[in-house]
Amino acid sequence: MTDPATAATLEGRLLAQRKVLARIVAELKSPALDAYLADRDHFEGYDEDPGAVPDDGFSIEGAISDELRLIRELAEAMRAR
Repeated sequence: MTDPATAATLEGRLLAQRKVLARIVAELKSPALDAYLADRDHFEGYDEDPGAVPDDGFSIEGAISDELRLIRELAEAMRAR
């Protein structure tokens, strides 16, 4: 059994979850779900102040946006197959 605390194990589990979520999104073909992902796959937080340095809260929001974009893109690729 693999050590659940290693970075590689955690990354593998997250990638597996992304693939499962993308498959669900692809199979549902829900316009509402597609719109939800499209509306949230980018983050606009500190554009008003170009000198601002993002803090951890912005980093998390950026990571969430990135993940939603990756799920949406993978779902679109699965639908195209």
